[in-house]
Amino acid sequence: MKCACKGAFLERFVQPSILMFLSRENLHGFSILKKLEKSKVANYTDVDPTGLYRTLKKMETAGLLVSNWDMGAGAQPRRIYQITKEGRQCLASWEKTLKEYAVTIGSLSRAVSKSIRGAS
Repeated sequence: MKCACKGAFLERFVQPSILMFLSRENLHGFSILKKLEKSKVANYTDVDPTGLYRTLKKMETAGLLVSNWDMGAGAQPRRIYQITKEGRQCLASWEKTLKEYAVTIGSLSRAVSKSIRGAS
């Protein structure tokens, strides 16, 4: 069973990770999936490929990404994703938000630890 108390919903941070990867280079969906799985930033080992493609589509609809078909010589056509100006602005907003989260999580973690030690 997925439980937030075990970090099960941290995959919601996939959007800033995708934007971060695309700020470095244009990638196709499978490459994004592999980068997420190998990422040391967060545990994305259980990323659902279908869910990832839905997320990419939503991000494209929101104007954070654009995609084009790469018809490469002899290879299967694949969609290549590229970050937009709006995507870069969103990534900058994520930077601020994540820093704020880190402060809040640190405070909450210390308070929970104090509570647990006080309850024993």
